[in-house]
Order: sequence, then C-alpha cells, then structure tokens
Amino acid sequence: MNKLRLLLLEDLDEEANQLITFLESNDYEVIRVSNTRDAEREIKNRFFDVIILDIMIDGKPEGVTLAQRLNQHGINIPFLFLTSMQSKAIFDEAKLTSPMIYLFKPYNELELLYSLELAIESCYQQSNSLSFNNKNAVLSPAYLFIKKKRSVVKVEVNSINFIEVKEKYCSLVCDDGTYLIKLSLTKLKQMLSNPDFKQVHRNFLVNVRKIREIYFEDNLIILLNGGKIPFSERYKNAFIKDNTIFR
Repeated sequence: MNKLRLLLLEDLDEEANQLITFLESNDYEVIRVSNTRDAEREIKNRFFDVIILDIMIDGKPEGVTLAQRLNQHGINIPFLFLTSMQSKAIFDEAKLTSPMIYLFKPYNELELLYSLELAIESCYQQSNSLSFNNKNAVLSPAYLFIKKKRSVVKVEVNSINFIEVKEKYCSLVCDDGTYLIKLSLTKLKQMLSNPDFKQVHRNFLVNVRKIREIYFEDNLIILLNGGKIPFSERYKNAFIKDNTIFR
C-alpha cells in the first residue's frame, strides 16, 4: 500500500500543523508549502494524488492564482479549496478554475475526508473506473484507490500477487496486505485490462510477474513470496497458448 500523497498550500503554521496531524492520522502523506512558488516546485518534482489550497496566502488570493496556472499547464491533479474567505467575488473567480470541492474553515473532519475521497473519485471517474459508492474502489492505470474504513488507500496494481473471488467480493492479495473489493472476478479482470493478470482457476487471477514456479502435473502455481495457487485444467491450455515459453 502507498499512502495518498497530498500537497497542502497553507501559510498559517498553526492551521497547517493541525491539518497535517489530522490527515496523517488518516493515512495521507502530506507535503506542506506556504507559498505558490514552493507549491509549483513540488508539483514539478513529485507526483501528488490530491491538492488542498488555501485561497488567501499573505493576504492575496494566491490559491486561486495557482489553480489557474494548474489549468493553463494542463496539470490534471484533483484539488479543492479550503478557506475562510467568504467573498462572493472570490468564490466566483475560484469557481472558474473547476475545483473538485470548495470548503469553508473551520472544517468538519468527516466532511473533509469525504471531500478528498470524492475529489479522487471524480478525477479518475472514467469508463474503466469503479465507484467508491458502489464498489469501494477506483481504478487508474497504475493504482487502485480502495476505500478502507474512513480513509482511502492507494494500492499499486503491480504489487498485487493474485486475486481470489470470495462470494461477492474479490480479495486482492498484495505485497503488503490484503484488500477486499465488492466486485466479481470477471468484471475486475475486464476493468484491469492488464496482460500480466491471467486467470488460472475459476476463483483465481494471478499476476504472472509474481510466479516463481509452475507444476503443471500437480495443477499448482508457486509465487515469489511462497504462496500457492491452484491451476485448473480449464484454464491451463489457454495459459500455455498465451505464453510461448511453455509451447
């Protein structure tokens, strides 16, 4: 699991520290900056999953200015405004930057967590995405954003060893733990659309990059971490056909 990386633009130390403590306790990695110059440098040098912008920085609406520059440069990172500024004119200007959410201080903690979740979901809400509301995960090309209790965790697709269906759920067994998604194996396989994942059993999808050994006569797959996966006759021929090394 990778923590969601969040950029926080906030010039007031006390407010920033309170927010950082809260976000880090909910599995976010927070990088805080106090001016737009540092914010742009961080965005240039790191990948961020979401951004929180205070609007008024040193008495000027620099948060809006930064959002405008993000749009101009085509930087597709979901962002939200968290501000005490209640000016209608500022709000109208901020609205033009298409923020995911616009929240007022003092913030409600649960509302903020849900807003961050919605921002991430909205950004990745494409034809190959799942919904947090219905399936508790969102799929991007390299990551699964999975709802876990009150937070969202980021799981690298290439960290998945295998996927096992359990009744109405898929169990994603990863290098660092196991995660459940309410989705059929067939649907998840279709939405992953990743050639590294092969179905080897009615209930199992395996990441071929995680395979150490295959015992065809014993219908058994051994993974790099020592895990064992059954290999059914039904899927064996298709697996061999798709992998020239076994022909």
